[in-house]
Amino acid sequence: MTLDEIQGQNHAIGLLRRAIANGRLAHAFVFAGPAGVGKRATALAIARSVLCPEKPGVGCGSCIDCRLVGAGSHPDLFIEDLAAAQAERATASMLSIEQIRRVCGSLALRPVRGSAKVGIVDQAERLTAEAQNALLKTLEEPRGRATLVLVTSNLDGLLPTIRSRCQRLLFAPLADALVATLLEREGVAADLARRAAALAGGSLDRARELTSEEGWARCEDLRSRLERVDRLGVPERLDLAAELSPRGERNRTQQALTTATVLELFRDQMVAAARDAGPAAGPDGDYDRLAAARRAHRRLAKVYASVRDVERNANANLAWDKLLLGLGDLRA
Repeated sequence: MTLDEIQGQNHAIGLLRRAIANGRLAHAFVFAGPAGVGKRATALAIARSVLCPEKPGVGCGSCIDCRLVGAGSHPDLFIEDLAAAQAERATASMLSIEQIRRVCGSLALRPVRGSAKVGIVDQAERLTAEAQNALLKTLEEPRGRATLVLVTSNLDGLLPTIRSRCQRLLFAPLADALVATLLEREGVAADLARRAAALAGGSLDRARELTSEEGWARCEDLRSRLERVDRLGVPERLDLAAELSPRGERNRTQQALTTATVLELFRDQMVAAARDAGPAAGPDGDYDRLAAARRAHRRLAKVYASVRDVERNANANLAWDKLLLGLGDLRA
């Protein structure tokens, strides 16, 4: 995929096109935004534009260099992410200093096939503090024609000294209509594509997961169980909280779908409670309806706080434990 093929991120792509055309591509970028909106694809598109000999500055998408970029095996492209960390240590949950040393050391060498090098660190919010500090020297003293792209879904997870030394590009959630259209092009039925897009929160990855029978069934089951949370005892709530915290890199999208499902349920409950408490509800029982609306609002606030903690790499188990146990305090 070239820069011309990236959809839904016109602002970021426009800035990159102009920088490349003017020969002013920054030595370091931070691509920040929700998961599944094209950040990594854009980083790879930059690599094609820099490394492609057929259409320099654009990328043809079909030459040997572009194909090597797509396969992640171009000798002048270096990619580190959590999957690479877990290939070395199955239980790894963070990107290590050794990974950063590999990228930085490789970027300092002469190019093999062309005149430039590109490094991509995906899920950069998972870099250890030690790894981020090791990265500073490369950011402060860039060598040769090399570009480093840090891809993150949590900008606050990067040290201020890292952020200040990189050009930041913010990626927005994709429009529901675009997500649905892209799913339909992949062969998904129009009705399912629209339903998945509505729940995916602007993430194509989440929407793809929802179009699978397993993914949709999992979200529906979770919603059904959360609707009965008031009737669960403490042990059952803790068991449910543990299920809200899938482990492993494969489950990163599943975690995003979990948070989207939780938000959607409690948002729907608040909207329904507010509608019942409105003027059309009549005078009888207005106090009870208003009290129910206030409880629903407090619940939603708690949910938002927990989701924010999870997305900032807090301990997911503790965050969900706190939420599901705390909801019991809002019944009265």
